Amino acid sequence: MMSWKPMERGSWKLASPEGQTGNAATSPFLSQWGDWRPASPGHPDRQAALPAASLSLRMWFLLLLAFALATARLPAHGPDHEVILALTAELALKPGDVQLHLNRGERYRSHGDLTNARIDFEAALSNNPACQPARLRLALVARDQDRLPEALQLLDRTLSAEGTNLLARAARADVLVRSGRPADAVPEWDRVIAGSRSPRPDLFLSRARTILMADTNAWRKALAGIDEGLRRMGPVPSLQRYALELEEQGGDTTAAVLRIDAILEGVERNERWLTRRGDLLRNAGRLAEARKDYRRALAALDRLPERLRRTIASEELRRELDAKLAVEPKNPGTSPR
Repeated sequence: MMSWKPMERGSWKLASPEGQTGNAATSPFLSQWGDWRPASPGHPDRQAALPAASLSLRMWFLLLLAFALATARLPAHGPDHEVILALTAELALKPGDVQLHLNRGERYRSHGDLTNARIDFEAALSNNPACQPARLRLALVARDQDRLPEALQLLDRTLSAEGTNLLARAARADVLVRSGRPADAVPEWDRVIAGSRSPRPDLFLSRARTILMADTNAWRKALAGIDEGLRRMGPVPSLQRYALELEEQGGDTTAAVLRIDAILEGVERNERWLTRRGDLLRNAGRLAEARKDYRRALAALDRLPERLRRTIASEELRRELDAKLAVEPKNPGTSPR
């Protein structure tokens, strides 16, 4: 049986059953493929090239090298670490495989390693210049590296080949915003939303914010876009809250209060919406009405089951309401704004 024997300076050598020693490179794992070292004048029995085993040995060498390189390039072990190692091993056996480069590049990108993600996406494009997924992902890497002109050029090429690619269209809108061109980005968001069967709320929010970046006075246009989202998606809280912000910023407190009243008709837990209603009225100078809403919110908290009243969120809200009611109104106006 083979065993490892310590040598000088902490190194190790492999002892064979016959008692001979050799370095770790001649372990059974490698020696089964033959001696990989080149022939030399002093060793006439050593062959420079091995027939059948040579190719397999090179494969093992490439595989081990690929694992070493992938491990060295990863900044830290994470959920994608093992997947990247496996993809690297596959690429060692299938160099130039476009899909493997795409998969590994996407893993690198999600890992935050934009440099290696770029290498993989560029390799995929080099092997298949018509691969639009690689071009799109390379554009996303360029955007995240703040190479905005390059990102825009890549996205334009993708959209010229795939005009209905909504991910590329949304990325183009985002790059335009980052480039200081919000007015040009708004039509891109329009096309993404119009082409989406089930648009996400963040698309409507992004468009509304882009509208305001292009024109700070266009809050009604931004609000109309949010209301479109509410019609298509139903009462999404993030859209409802932003609609209220827009109406309040635009000075239309009455419309904002009416919006909250409509929301209150369809919710079971109303203490936070009543608090929000009170805040709107307080900011509009309608302090007496605001205090009524704060008291209604406290009463709604008191009606909750004990397990809900004692949550951290409920106790924090109660303290917030108590603090607001502790402030005595100086000018308890009631006229609408």
